[in-house]
Amino acid sequence: MNKHFPLLLLAFLLLKFPVSAQVSYSAHDTIPAFEGRFRYGANMGAYYFWRDEELADIAAGNPELGVEGVGIDALRPSLSEVFLEFWGYDIRLDAFRHYDKLGIKDNVVFVGYPNEEHRDPTEYCPGVRSELFANMYEPIWDNGENGTPVNEENYYASYLWKMVSQYTDYVKYWEIWNEPDFDFVGKSSRQPGEEGNWWEHDPDPCDYAIHAPVEHYVRLLRISYEVIKTISPDDYVTLGGIGYPSFLDVLLRNTDNPDDGKIDSLYPLTGGAYFDVVSYHSYPHIDNSLRAWSDEVGGFVYFRHSDKCVDGMLSRQLQMKGVLRNRGYDGSVYPAKRWLITESNIPRVQVGEFLGSDEAQRNYAIKALVTCQQNGIDQYHIYQLGDIRIPGQFSEFHSMGVFFPLDSVPKYEQKVHNVGIAYKTTSDLLKEKIYDPWQTADLHLPDNIRGGAFRDASGNYTYVLWAVTETDRSEKASATYTFPASFNLQNLHLREWNYATLGITQLVRSSDVQLTGAPLFFTDSRLEFPAEPVRTIEFELSPNPFSDVLHVKLNLPDPMVSSLALYDMQGKVVSRFFSGVKLAEGEHLITLDTSSFPVGMYLMYFEGANGRRKVRKVVRN
Repeated sequence: MNKHFPLLLLAFLLLKFPVSAQVSYSAHDTIPAFEGRFRYGANMGAYYFWRDEELADIAAGNPELGVEGVGIDALRPSLSEVFLEFWGYDIRLDAFRHYDKLGIKDNVVFVGYPNEEHRDPTEYCPGVRSELFANMYEPIWDNGENGTPVNEENYYASYLWKMVSQYTDYVKYWEIWNEPDFDFVGKSSRQPGEEGNWWEHDPDPCDYAIHAPVEHYVRLLRISYEVIKTISPDDYVTLGGIGYPSFLDVLLRNTDNPDDGKIDSLYPLTGGAYFDVVSYHSYPHIDNSLRAWSDEVGGFVYFRHSDKCVDGMLSRQLQMKGVLRNRGYDGSVYPAKRWLITESNIPRVQVGEFLGSDEAQRNYAIKALVTCQQNGIDQYHIYQLGDIRIPGQFSEFHSMGVFFPLDSVPKYEQKVHNVGIAYKTTSDLLKEKIYDPWQTADLHLPDNIRGGAFRDASGNYTYVLWAVTETDRSEKASATYTFPASFNLQNLHLREWNYATLGITQLVRSSDVQLTGAPLFFTDSRLEFPAEPVRTIEFELSPNPFSDVLHVKLNLPDPMVSSLALYDMQGKVVSRFFSGVKLAEGEHLITLDTSSFPVGMYLMYFEGANGRRKVRKVVRN
């Protein structure tokens, strides 16, 4: 290494970021324009024997390795101080470069979490230390004596400077903590006038996750804003995945003044000045979105279906928009905030009274992705990549994986759940398209039908439509829709939720279209989507048409755990010939007894390792 490099780097940093580096504006003055597109995100999680780069491969797909993804193009990892101080601040750079190579961009990173040496030792709640950083009220900036404009004695500012300087090229949203408002006692949900409610009282440090006065979280935001905006003014400072409108109100009415959040010359601005984006979490199955008290029945009435889940997700945003509007953050006094959902899902397995089904989960995923784009939410991050398996324990959150448990399978032999197939279908068919509210309005959808219109760069439209679910614990719904005559559509190409796997496109009339509770995708031209280059398996069927016997010829590029199944043209399984069988590399000839199958058209579906799939149409005569 050039021995003069550290001096050159210091000179560069001091030229780029002068010692009087703090920004001269706040989010009360400006919020950077959004120049990206909607992103289909995911929370990665951590799994034995899987590196972050490999998790990114199965999320986004890696053609070089023959790995098929599930349509994810943004991630939400953590870069905590305790991790970076132990392993070094460059420990994840290769992973983020890999994400970028796969097309995973505009990532969200949640930050914070000091090591023990840098953690505030104060017990604002008797017997419990603060979770936040010590020395946060030390000056943020100094004169550059130690090679950076930030004051190294302000541990949080120093950590941010070192991290953001290295990772800013790969991150768009810096999320300050994760669920800082996690409420242990329920006071966040109390209404004004009720004891301890957060609308009229600041949270007690004993009652919520950070175990510190809320002014300290506002201080985190202020330090974050000054440091991040100095390094990368167009990056977004984001609230840390909050859940409660009352907590948002707490932040908007308090400064970072440790003396009860009062405004004075040292602390002139409230918390809304120090963030650009509201990031929130939505788990509709547990937030009372799916039930209402009825005096008539003397108990709760339930609405456990996917459309009510979407209503709950959107209701939380509307509640928070109301808080922002009341404080002037709607463009009237201050710039309007942007939006993210950085955790959301519903269970695939029913636990207790909670909603839980495979069908509801996949329907909710599609409907949530569409609804986010209709309501100005920049990204949606599904929770999470893999199911959780803990011996002797089960929670509904354990059945939210896009994939079956990853800890128990070799790398790249993952198996995808239906929610992952639905996620990929939606991403494949809508990515790079823009939601068009005017074309959607022209659809004149009745109350029992929902959906939207999405336009590509050439002006072609994809329409996503579904019948609204209304029955508790049921995804069954039906409606008939005719596209407006002004659209001048004769025939449409229809794709279902499992298009990413089966590849079926049906030609349908634009009138009297039959809709169900599962969203359908319609295009006004065939708009063929190119096959991914990762599908390198050779797969032949003969004879075709077949009668009593069908021969399957496979040529596998490497050994893989495989399955083979026959589907009808509606996507229903007719026969599973084998599943979870490890086949060797090379050619295989498999003879199937098909004498019992009725005459008609079918799809033979082969799935191998790395998520690779092959589908062939066959006819029984």
